[in-house]
Amino acid sequence: MHGYHFLEGITIADLAFEATGKDLNDLFTNAAMAMLTSQADVKTVTAKITKKVVLENEDVSQLLFDFLSEIIYFKDAEQFVFKTVKVAVTKNAVYKLVADLKGEKIDQKKHKLGNDLKAVTYHEFKVEQTPKGWRCQVVVDI
Repeated sequence: MHGYHFLEGITIADLAFEATGKDLNDLFTNAAMAMLTSQADVKTVTAKITKKVVLENEDVSQLLFDFLSEIIYFKDAEQFVFKTVKVAVTKNAVYKLVADLKGEKIDQKKHKLGNDLKAVTYHEFKVEQTPKGWRCQVVVDI
């Protein structure tokens, strides 16, 4: 079982998912994997090149929003798709995220591409702590 699932009936022309995690590292990893698996069949992607993402924010919700937006940025600006993600979120004065995304440049002949994600939206966007850990709901323009 993945730590995410896609939601039906939230939006008509967009992609919606819910991700969960026992802690913020799991939550952010599972949310990223929902994005990665919707962009491409990760079995067709090789983890050749690592892209590092370092972000800070006082608000954990905004940190997740920014992190997921970075995944779309890499696809749009650098033509990258990813196979794996490793995330570490810490909290001192602010929340800090350090993530390693591993993948490669898009190759139409090699990769089985899925949705062309355009932007993370604030529509129905939420991050919350639950008795079992953390949960988020995300809607992405496609």
